[in-house]
This record gives sequence, C-alpha cells and structure tokens, in this order.
Amino acid sequence: MTEAHFSATPAKIGVILLTLVLLFAMLFLQDPKIVAFLCFSSLITAMLHFNVFESTTDANPLNRIDLTLQIIFLVTSIGRAFILGGN
Repeated sequence: MTEAHFSATPAKIGVILLTLVLLFAMLFLQDPKIVAFLCFSSLITAMLHFNVFESTTDANPLNRIDLTLQIIFLVTSIGRAFILGGN
C-alpha cells in the first residue's frame, strides 16, 4: 500500500479545532445531558473526519493527529457519559 500526501485545507484544520473544542467541553462540563450530547457529537465528528480527509493512507500529519483525536474523543466521551449517567 503506497502512502499519499494530500495538502492541508481549511476544512481539515477546522475539523481538528472543532474536535478539540468539543473534547475540552466534554472533559470540563458536569451536566450529564450535555455530556450525552457531546458523546453523540463524537460519533458525528468521527464521520466528519472520514468525509473531510481523503484517505487513511495520507502521510500528512493532520490526518494522523485528527484520527487519534477522534478515537480519544470517542472513547473518553462514552466512558464519561457512563460515569455521569450512573450517578
């Protein structure tokens, strides 16, 4: 499998910034309803990653950074929603 290199675009940078803002909001907010909404939004941003970034074989560091952030956001938000929902 060959690696491709796609250029950075404002949409790619926007997806990373959106994910970071939602991740920090999920970590610092205490309302279970908002955390549940952010848990659902982690699924939407994961889907957005695959719509904005052309390929997972992209050698651009933005691709790998965003994919890692998406996985962290998804796993953390599910765990946090279960923890806050159980109280």
